[in-house]
Amino acid sequence: MKVWLSVDMEGISGIVERSQLLPGELQYERGRQFLMTELHTVLGALKLEADVSEIIVNDSHDGMVNLLWDQIPEGVRLISGGTKALSMNQGLAEADVGFFVGYHAMAGTRAAVMDHTYAGQIFRVRLNGREVGETGINAAVAGHFGVPVAMISGDDKLCQEARELLPEVVTVMVKEGISRNSAKLYSSSETSNRLFGGVKDALARFRGSELKPYRVPSPAEWEITLMTADMADRAMYCPGMERVDGRTVSYRGSTVLDGFRAFYTVMALTSERPLY
Repeated sequence: MKVWLSVDMEGISGIVERSQLLPGELQYERGRQFLMTELHTVLGALKLEADVSEIIVNDSHDGMVNLLWDQIPEGVRLISGGTKALSMNQGLAEADVGFFVGYHAMAGTRAAVMDHTYAGQIFRVRLNGREVGETGINAAVAGHFGVPVAMISGDDKLCQEARELLPEVVTVMVKEGISRNSAKLYSSSETSNRLFGGVKDALARFRGSELKPYRVPSPAEWEITLMTADMADRAMYCPGMERVDGRTVSYRGSTVLDGFRAFYTVMALTSERPLY
């Protein structure tokens, strides 16, 4: 069994605000320690399973150079660095099953810790009419490759979002959101126990064929609402993009993967634009 992990940071236990998330900020190195602790728990649980033959970890947060290479256990392969064709999904095409670790709720979710959808300029994403965040987008890309998502960890709002989209998935709640920058936290030992049990439960469901890839019918219609009209203007440089309204553009791809690439192009075209 080849297991692939996409590891974000906002949904890690102990993380509650921006200074813990960005290199150079006051609390980043401490937040990074929380990240590595949680990852080691998940990897430790996976390595106890006799039928797990390969583990691939994709650093999926910000510039994607957060995971410490010299702390990755023997036998685990780390994908590090940005400018990856599949971004948060890099490496999943090689896997049998996927895990989303440290994920967060979609942009605009009330009382969710550090809610957003890929980038600050994104207000809303709808995929075939359904509003999705990073969980839905990445699960759809995984589904394109026939890979089911077995486990997702994050705050309580993320877990609710995941269960509504993927009823069979194992969700591991590692904190309870109070506001965008505050949460009720559990002890490190309790969080580790929850994650350890989640891994075992997720793999049992995979072995029992209880998990299904999240497949979005083609053609896949992506509707992307930006924060400003200027951003939507710039998004129109993407070939095949259609204008819906002042801040919304849409793209119809022959596959989910085509649409994901268009979505990522929109983010590249609108990055670093002022929000006024």
